[in-house]
Amino acid sequence: MKNIFRRKLTAILAAVFAVSMVMPTASVFAADGDSYLALGADLSDSERATVLELLGVDGTEGYNIITVTNAEEHQYLDAYVSSSEIGSRALSSVLIKENGGDEIQVETQNINFCTTGMYRNALATAGVSGADVKVVGPFEISGTAALVGTIKAYEEMTGEEVSDEVIEGSVGELTTTGEVAEEIGDQEAAEGIIAKVKEQMADNPDMTDEEIREAIRDAAEEAGVDISDSTVEKIANMLENLQGLDIDWSNVKRQSQSILENFKDMFDSEQAKGFFSRIIEWFMNLF
Repeated sequence: MKNIFRRKLTAILAAVFAVSMVMPTASVFAADGDSYLALGADLSDSERATVLELLGVDGTEGYNIITVTNAEEHQYLDAYVSSSEIGSRALSSVLIKENGGDEIQVETQNINFCTTGMYRNALATAGVSGADVKVVGPFEISGTAALVGTIKAYEEMTGEEVSDEVIEGSVGELTTTGEVAEEIGDQEAAEGIIAKVKEQMADNPDMTDEEIREAIRDAAEEAGVDISDSTVEKIANMLENLQGLDIDWSNVKRQSQSILENFKDMFDSEQAKGFFSRIIEWFMNLF
């Protein structure tokens, strides 16, 4: 009996895998719409050529060009990142375009500190939605400054101004997530924990300080992560700062749920179950 079940389950999994192989794969930059390039002001000619190649851009004709200066990077990052890490040259470059939907899709190349999940979390806080984003450096760089360029390009693309306070809050979230990832030794858990708590805050923006801390501990426990009191405080302070900002919490919730789809094995919640896990579960119930 067990062997029959195993054979059936194996056949089911093979069928699901076959479906996944023939399903069309979405290209991140396939949607129609205006494209915006945010380029570091201090790129040399060769570095500029490198980032354009990495972005898949054959020249800049037809693109809306935004320049990001080192002064702008320091304006938003100095409170969170050491001046030596920011440096004296603006190098991060971004390609962003509308994707016709609601979600944020992110790709990176030559970015060694910021992950795609970190960008998605922070961009959702800044009010970004329905955008495909690609972030590159001419060589390995942290990528923290690229967030400024992405938001600046998004403002130009949509005509919606993002306040300095919200930009600073987003930068704080990005850098805090990176620090938490280093402290707990797990980038995905850091991204998932913060997305999980932000989702709850979207339902209850007036959560008390203690409720936020409890939500952080619960999310960490659910993710199977040991988290220190100091790390809880670091996350809580960052999230409490967001409470006082003019943030589109409905967008935060929508993007957080989308991010949590990537962590369906980490968090046991209905919205975190992915497409294939739901198919397998449905087939399992047949037996």
